Amino acid sequence: MAKADLVIKNCHIVTPTTTFSGWLAVRDSKISALGDDDSPPVAQETIDGRGHYLLPGRVEPHIHLGVHYPFDQDVEQTSAAAIAGGTTVMMPHNRAKASYLEVYPRWERSIAEHSYCDVVIHLQIQNRQHIDEIPLYHERFGVLCYKLHLDYRAPAVAELDIEPLDDGDAYLTMKQCAPFNGLVALHCEDVEIVRYTLPAIQATGRKDLQAWSDGRPAFCEVADIHTMAYLSELTGCRIVVLHLSTADGVDAAARWSKVPPVLETLVQFLTVFPEEAGTRIGAIGKMNPPLRDRANGERLWEAIRRGAIATVGTDHIACEKHETDDLWSVTAGMPGIEVALPLLLSEGVHKGRISLQQLVQVAALNPARLYHIDDRKGSIAIGKDADLVLVDMEAERVVSPETTFSKLKTPANGMTVKGWPVLTIKGGQLVYREGQLLVKPGIGRVLRSYP
Repeated sequence: MAKADLVIKNCHIVTPTTTFSGWLAVRDSKISALGDDDSPPVAQETIDGRGHYLLPGRVEPHIHLGVHYPFDQDVEQTSAAAIAGGTTVMMPHNRAKASYLEVYPRWERSIAEHSYCDVVIHLQIQNRQHIDEIPLYHERFGVLCYKLHLDYRAPAVAELDIEPLDDGDAYLTMKQCAPFNGLVALHCEDVEIVRYTLPAIQATGRKDLQAWSDGRPAFCEVADIHTMAYLSELTGCRIVVLHLSTADGVDAAARWSKVPPVLETLVQFLTVFPEEAGTRIGAIGKMNPPLRDRANGERLWEAIRRGAIATVGTDHIACEKHETDDLWSVTAGMPGIEVALPLLLSEGVHKGRISLQQLVQVAALNPARLYHIDDRKGSIAIGKDADLVLVDMEAERVVSPETTFSKLKTPANGMTVKGWPVLTIKGGQLVYREGQLLVKPGIGRVLRSYP
């Protein structure tokens, strides 16, 4: 066997179907060999896994960049937090009002200069010009996925600088994407109902975190899933229901079998619940759709176990929020990319809700497959990129800005979490180890779903 560039030995290697004790070899940035014996090849560098678990780098399907911070700065900070948390690919839903023919190349350059992660760019549809140009975005940049925010109307559109869109825009976007098997990703909440339910809750004077959930009830999400799934069947275009917060939405999606909706939920919907965490995190927990209760979270875990939910993301957005912020005035959204894998290990694997194999599927393989990069990413297999994370399953710490690399307050603040990355490898290069980044930014690249 040829000399390897890197060998990781004495570890438990986790694939989507099994876990075995052994070693992994890397050559020319790819996984070149795997073994379950005590005789790994000679390598330029050998890492003793010390009996820890070796997983594929996590693939994050849903974040936002450049919203509250300059794009370059956000790329660097968010990708650093991702690498520290074992995430090696991140997928931002980028937005601009200008044509993406103009903006996309600037994003590519920024990522090449500032990112620690590889990146798949999804595009947010902001106006009719974007819809008209979808075939060009697909042809020139290989963009597969196009997002629509159907949950915003004035005055939110002014606050967030988002153009208001409606069901007609969703229908036209689906018609544009269907010919090349593109994906239309949707924030499903019936905002016409929320216009009445949310002010009614606010008028009561409540400021608890549960009030935000009560003001944006789960049935609004379910209603919009049905509408979008019907348009999906009419056009033949696949849709991705983003950040599914309610388990009732799983049942709703199951009724549309001709073109089944793809379901993505978030780590926080599985692990953070307003009736338990409201006093601990306050307005930090405000997001759209809202956090739901624990019973709902358990039903989402069950949907993951039976394969009804394909991917688990974070909807990460870097922002500074405080426990004392007023619920009704603070901006919705939260960071979380760094603690995603630890939370899935702690609340999912350690508590018996999912297996390590199921975690690898929803956190790496499935998003890689959905967005057409599974030939390179998403699992431990010979020939794939050596994007890896070594995890100490017994490491335990309380989440806080002081114990995380990003120093941001997350909805997991105050939680005791068991299972943390020890080191992260990207493309066969050791990039993070025990709290320290070992490389400079600029090692990431944009991945195209259609090369």
